[in-house]
Amino acid sequence: MDTKTKILDAAERLIVELGADKASMRKITEEAGVNVAAINYHFGSKDNLISAIVTRFLTPLEEEQTQRLKEVMEKAGTNAPVLEDLLRTQLAPLHEFTVTHPDWMNVFHQFAAAYENEDFFKQNLKNILEKKLIYLADCMARALPNVPEMTLLRRIAFFRISAFGIMQGECMMEESIAVLGIDRDPKAMLEELIHYIAAGLRADPVPA
Repeated sequence: MDTKTKILDAAERLIVELGADKASMRKITEEAGVNVAAINYHFGSKDNLISAIVTRFLTPLEEEQTQRLKEVMEKAGTNAPVLEDLLRTQLAPLHEFTVTHPDWMNVFHQFAAAYENEDFFKQNLKNILEKKLIYLADCMARALPNVPEMTLLRRIAFFRISAFGIMQGECMMEESIAVLGIDRDPKAMLEELIHYIAAGLRADPVPA
């Protein structure tokens, strides 16, 4: 394993296990078996190191969503894509991600807390998400040509908030499932969510 990967793995383990406050640079170097000079050489700062971890963590998800989005658009050709298919390209990978990373939200919050500069963290997320989000908005506009642009952009933002809630894991649903007696069928719940969000995206604009 190369030095850069050792540092990334060590930093990720310590941030998850100890929390952002206790995962000091000294402990990271000890865990990785390297010196501080190696971290400075490969990353330059703790914020750059954390950025590299977040990028490594989220990029595969973003790439999978983008690839599925492209496949739907290629299938549609010159026709308008089906809105539900577009939503599925984003929500299905999210669901798969939460299954394989059940503690992801805790991990993500720890990463966010580890940044010394909050603006740096926000910029890093923007860099990861920006191209995919712009492409998604273009695809949605083709699926919903009658929805005014600003209305659609607001609704895409609402949709992403909903999607972020999904990424917080199934524990968010536990109380409702228990109280309401919901049948825990992941596929059925995902499809219900897709149709629920699609209805909101298609809804008539709010009267001026």
